[in-house]
Amino acid sequence: MTASSHNTLQIGDVHITGLTDGSITFDPRILFPETPLEAWSPFYDRFPEYFEGQYFRNNLGSFVLTSNDQRVVADSGFGPHGDMIGYPAPGELIKDFEQNGIGLDTINTVFLTHLHGDHVGWNLREDLPERPITFPNARYRVHEADWNHFTSKELLDDPIGSETTKRSVVPLEEQGVLDLMDGETELAPGITAFPTPGHTPGHMSLLIASNNKRALLVGDILGSPMQATETDYRYTPDWNAEMGIQARKTILDRAENDNAIVFGSHLSYPGWGTIIRWDGRRYWQALPFPKA
Repeated sequence: MTASSHNTLQIGDVHITGLTDGSITFDPRILFPETPLEAWSPFYDRFPEYFEGQYFRNNLGSFVLTSNDQRVVADSGFGPHGDMIGYPAPGELIKDFEQNGIGLDTINTVFLTHLHGDHVGWNLREDLPERPITFPNARYRVHEADWNHFTSKELLDDPIGSETTKRSVVPLEEQGVLDLMDGETELAPGITAFPTPGHTPGHMSLLIASNNKRALLVGDILGSPMQATETDYRYTPDWNAEMGIQARKTILDRAENDNAIVFGSHLSYPGWGTIIRWDGRRYWQALPFPKA
């Protein structure tokens, strides 16, 4: 593993760029209602960038993975609309693509770990009146269980929960750019999607394996770095709490066994780190920024 700048990572022949759509700050009791605020205090010094007082400062990340001549975007951010837990959307992702010199038309695949609103927000250019597909030459890929769940009549009839799906997900099928997956799927050489249900019915993660190096994109299995330690804390966004807990434990075990980098959209920007043990407990530890 090598890193050439603060937001890039090399896993064998696979190059990864970490991007961000910005961040939001919120009361952790919104997502962890059974966990008192003081339970997070042991993490203040370990993750100072993640806390604003007692509140979480949550990164809204996206990644571009390049393998051979293929470019894969993992998750499309929050978008320009603020409809998740009532917070305004920062909507910085398109600008971050530009600042990193990555053309939207150079993307071959958009992989969606799942269909929650903070991962699909830039599927279309919601900032433009004509709302074109953001990545015009890409196929968008998601697990069929997530598609079936989020586009079910029950959820689409929900006036609160369906807005993002109707605006940012359903048009992908209507415009013929959506491919559904039903199991482990190679997206590009060294980049494989695999099911990790629990957070949502069809939640998927990525294994990046190249030249004996490994990394795992965990999606919302880790909605915060603290969950690598407190795997049993009930996380309200999980569709199935017990499956979500088991998915966390399984992927963290895999990361430890394989000595894999662990990265995700809501981990401290740019999103990657390693799993370490300290006083018998497991922690996610951000990789240090390389020195200039």
